[in-house]
Amino acid sequence: MENRINLNDGLIKQNMVFMSGMLIAPVIACATSLSKSLALCFVFSFVSFAAIILCRFIPRTIVYTVRVTLYTIAAAVFYIPACLLAELVFGEAVITSAGVYLPILVTNSLILSKTETRFYLEPPANMVRDVIEFIIGFDAACALTGFFRELLASGRVGGAEVPVLFTIPALETTFGGFLFVGIGAGLFRAVYNRSKKRASEEADDSEDSLAEYAEDMGEFLVGKHGRSEKIRIYKAAVGKAKNENELLEMEFLSNRDVLAAFEAIVSEGQELSAPPEENAEQQETAPDEEEKEDTDNGSVS
Repeated sequence: MENRINLNDGLIKQNMVFMSGMLIAPVIACATSLSKSLALCFVFSFVSFAAIILCRFIPRTIVYTVRVTLYTIAAAVFYIPACLLAELVFGEAVITSAGVYLPILVTNSLILSKTETRFYLEPPANMVRDVIEFIIGFDAACALTGFFRELLASGRVGGAEVPVLFTIPALETTFGGFLFVGIGAGLFRAVYNRSKKRASEEADDSEDSLAEYAEDMGEFLVGKHGRSEKIRIYKAAVGKAKNENELLEMEFLSNRDVLAAFEAIVSEGQELSAPPEENAEQQETAPDEEEKEDTDNGSVS
């Protein structure tokens, strides 16, 4: 399971707001200004990280329903000091204006869902890093939402006036927040899919060029069934005949196996040379001779 988990998922690929949509309600309702969004990020980060780390020590032998109940109780315990600290930093008015959307962070999906399906399946060191990146992903999305909603709704950020061409006061409402987060999620996914497609195309181009190099530098040996089952690779050497410079002969199941072998050899700085033509000609005639022998044997029998 560990090898299939990408520890960077929480930042972009599984972003809690823009990709997964698992925590959009507090963002839509509370992140109407930069100060409110930062307060929301503070409480969420404190409660989620502390509860997940503590609940890691709950035995897995306990029935699932009881475990989830204990997760919620642990998060509720940490919620109290988180709110008290947030009041000192951001002010009581900011925390009060968040209403019921701060308490519901106690039952957020990062604590109740991701713990069982992801975090607690990882080694402790990987789990801590993974949790932090999921929290950073949410915090970044929430802070950016609050920043742009305040800027576009009132032309102010953190109490300071910012010159803008126009304002959209409706962005301060829940409906405006829903539209803003929806548009933001669409743009976020479009950029992610475009970058993913570009990376895939670059990987394909690299693989194609490596395949061409393999075709030039290697000699494919055809098996009895007319399929390439082995490849012989040659390394250039001074003062020796090419047929004495065989570097590697290996079996492969697919072209990807061949490319992986070539990539490993090229990365070591090996200088390769094209296979000798005479050997290539012998290999081209070899399958026909083998088929002819098989036919002769069959006819004699």
